[in-house]
Amino acid sequence: MPRKKGEVAINHNYCKRCNICPQFCPTHNLEIVGSRLVSYDRCIACYMCERYCPDMAIEVVKVYYVEDAPTR
Repeated sequence: MPRKKGEVAINHNYCKRCNICPQFCPTHNLEIVGSRLVSYDRCIACYMCERYCPDMAIEVVKVYYVEDAPTR
């Protein structure tokens, strides 16, 4: 069964590191590290980060599907 994946783009000029998007991300894909918001490889393209970012600093820029490796 394919899983939906996404890639997140962060506009660091707009992001004020308010920590709202990490709180809404169901996969913990976003995190503030030091003084920057970082995105990992766990995005499922749910768009919650885009929806709740008050500064419109986050965008899901690519959505694709991946096949899980078959289990034995």
